[in-house]
Amino acid sequence: MRIGRGEGNEIRCDLRQPDDLPADALAGCEALIHAAGVTDEDFGDAQSAYAKAIFGSMALAAAARRAGVARIVYVSSAHVYGPLEGRIDEACPPNPISDYAIAHFAAEQVFRRWALETGGAALLLRPCAVFGMPPSVERFARWSLIPFDFPRQALGGRIVLKTPGTQRRNFVAAGGLAGLIGGWLGQAGRGVQVHNAAGDQEMTVYDFALRCVAIAREESGRECVVERPAPAVGSVPFLYAARDGSRVSDGSLDEHARELMRVLIQDGKAKP
Repeated sequence: MRIGRGEGNEIRCDLRQPDDLPADALAGCEALIHAAGVTDEDFGDAQSAYAKAIFGSMALAAAARRAGVARIVYVSSAHVYGPLEGRIDEACPPNPISDYAIAHFAAEQVFRRWALETGGAALLLRPCAVFGMPPSVERFARWSLIPFDFPRQALGGRIVLKTPGTQRRNFVAAGGLAGLIGGWLGQAGRGVQVHNAAGDQEMTVYDFALRCVAIAREESGRECVVERPAPAVGSVPFLYAARDGSRVSDGSLDEHARELMRVLIQDGKAKP
């Protein structure tokens, strides 16, 4: 059963208006997977975004309690750690700075409390940069994320970086996250587990831009340039890891960029 704002969901609900969630929304469910947390775009209206993150999560937790749900997965963000620099694993203390990070950490705490009070199990996932084809390019709204923005910009002939692009990012496939969640749901357990869901592909933002340039040339025959401020010397040290040493792998970042470009070209939605 799916809960969401769009068509095709069995239960239609906008978490920015948590009172709209039916009291019996999770009746008969054994687990809740919450992957509809706040986005950067939500903070055009900060009050509404915080309501979605906190009160929306509280409404889901209350519905889970009423339905006797035993397991909850919340897809959070690496940004709850603060600046993405140095080695970061689950032993690092949270240090949310931005509104986006604070809201995700607050939602984590809602589900942590649910697990402690009910004896249920909660998995808090903190991926860094997730990639994967959206179900609908037409309805997709997260073009500010570089796994989606750079392939689209590349087809327009120019990728514009706001920074020198020397910061490193860890990329993880959405399919890999789904596999990780499925494996966790099949295990017995209680309490709260935090997992970084680190992917097996890591590079600088600038290097990913260059890869998109090469793929765009192959797919469209168009040349593309990368514009960026004068680069600093060297890259910003960053290693995103899980304490157990695991890496999530289920898809190539290059193939994601290639597939997205093909769809955009076919649909005539390449960025001019």
